[in-house]
Order: sequence, then structure tokens, then C-alpha cells
Amino acid sequence: MHGMRGNRAKNVSHHSLQLHHNLLRLGAAALVPQMLEEQGISKEAAFGRTVFSRRSLVQPEPVVPVAWLGRVFKAASVAAAQPEFGLSVGLRAGSRLSDWGHGPTPSDTHVSAALMRIISRPAIFPNAFLSLGISGDTCIIGCVALPRNVIARDQLTDCAMGFAAGALRALCGPRWRARCFRLAHGPPPDPSRHAVLLQAPISFNADVNEMEFDSAWLDRDYTSPAGRVRGHSYEQGPDRDLVGEVSEALASWNAVEKPSAPAIASALGLQPRTLNRLLGKTGTSFNRLLEAARYETAQRMLRDPAAPILSIAWSLGYADASAFSRAFRRWSGMTPTEWRETTKSRAP
Repeated sequence: MHGMRGNRAKNVSHHSLQLHHNLLRLGAAALVPQMLEEQGISKEAAFGRTVFSRRSLVQPEPVVPVAWLGRVFKAASVAAAQPEFGLSVGLRAGSRLSDWGHGPTPSDTHVSAALMRIISRPAIFPNAFLSLGISGDTCIIGCVALPRNVIARDQLTDCAMGFAAGALRALCGPRWRARCFRLAHGPPPDPSRHAVLLQAPISFNADVNEMEFDSAWLDRDYTSPAGRVRGHSYEQGPDRDLVGEVSEALASWNAVEKPSAPAIASALGLQPRTLNRLLGKTGTSFNRLLEAARYETAQRMLRDPAAPILSIAWSLGYADASAFSRAFRRWSGMTPTEWRETTKSRAP
């Protein structure tokens, strides 16, 4: 790792939850009202006249008690009927580091530098919960064990782990993958939602909260998973398969938000206009590749008979099963249920 070669077994950053009166800056929790409103849930409906209604939460700077954060996430997850709500908040916050002052700085030439700076901020949620350790080719980001009396501690832990995963996706690009996640809490009623969001094997009821990934990712230039400097002209690499790179990025995209052309372009080190122009030269477009990636992912997920149609729809960015069914019929001429039955009957 940049600046750490020759000492691959070490604890890079760790801080226990030793806070002044258990106070933290709001941080990622500032996204809660917005994510509820996107689902048609007002903060008044979710929280009544308490909690968010008494504080200014436009920016992540207000200082709040950890217990207050627990009440917020508990109320929000109940209002949204989503046990994975905390995880979704963390993933979105991590994927938008620059929006709230956590993005890489000019001095962060490698992922390792940016990641350590993010995790070493002990007075903001959820950074204060995280630790980073390296041993050989393995990197582990852990989350401190919150006291049992903390309200919604599973939601807070999930938010922290999601934040770390989202940050790594933002720093390394959409090809980044964790090897696995270990979560101390029990499985939610529908574990597939966690699996879709984290895109890696998950062990529930573990002894610790942590994720494991290949430490080689830390050696990369944070601006591009392929080592390209942001803004480097794609035309300088004529042998690259742009359609293949876009398709791969779409297939591995985080399910919290629908992948957009600007987001994919950024991950590939391009300007959105340049991406669209170069795709046009190949005879295709971003929207065509997005539809193709959705169809391929839908088929793969439908082959799992235990995966609910609604969960698949949600993971692909559709608001409900009906919208997904209409799109799938357009792709295949069949509804998802019909396609699943037809595939099952053809299986040997």
C-alpha cells in the first residue's frame, strides 16, 4: 500500500466509541429526510413533532447524541417499512463523499490515503464507528460494537458498514467488490435486500461487524479503477473496449441509486458528453446499454426461485413490481413470472 509497503500486517486506524457525552456530528444521517421524501414520506409523518422537526438538518454539521441518531433511524425504518434503511443511507452517503466534504483531496494520490483520512474522523457519524486493519492481502473495515441499550443499533451499524462500502465504491470505481460481510445482528425478514445492496456474501449473527476485501485496492489511484487520471482522454487508448467497460460498470453498479450517464462517465474518467459521443461512434447509446444490463441482471436474479419479484424490481431501480413487469415484457415478450416458469420448465 502506498506509504506502507513492507509492513502489510498492521492496524491502520482504530478508535473506540469514546465520545464527549456520546455526541457526534450528524454526518450521513442528514440524508434521512431526503430519502424518506423520495418515497413519499414526510418527516412529519415519520417523526411527528419531535426529532428532525426541531433541528436544522440541511448540512451534516449539527452535533447530536448517539441515542438521538438511534431514534431517528428506528422511526425512519419503520415509516419506510425497510429493515435495510440504515444500510441504504450509508451506501448513498459513502457514494457522495464530495457532497459533504469527505471527497479525496489533491494530496490523496491513492485510495489508501483518502480512505484513512475518511475513517480517522472520530467525531462524525458514521466515521466514528469504523476501524481499518490490514494483514497481507486482506483489508478489514470493522464497526465498533455499540452498547446493547443503544436504540436501533443494528440500523446504525448497517449505516456505518454501508458508508464504508459506498466510499470504497466511490474511490475505486464500480468494479470494487468486498469479499464478504459479517454482521452481528440477525437476518432481516428478507435478507435478499441486504445482499442486493452489498453485492457480496453476508454472514448474519457473526461475532463482529466487518467487511473484508483485497488490500490491493488500496494501492490504486483513487480517480479510476483502471489507474487512469480523471480527465485523461479515452481516445488515447484506442484498444480499450468502451462498450464493454460501460456494460461491466452497469452490471456491478450499486443498487441504491439508478446508474446515470454522468456517474458512469466519472467512474471511467470521462466527461458525460465524451462518453455519449464515443458510444455513438460504436452505434449504441448509454440508455441502450443500461436497458441491456437491466435485462441481463433481471434474468440472473429471476433464476433464483427464492428471490421475490418485488425485491428484484427494487434492486433494478423500479418503484414497484408493476413497473418492472412492464419493462420486462418489453424486453422479453413475457412477464417476469411467465419467464421464470418457462425457464424452470426448460431446466434439465
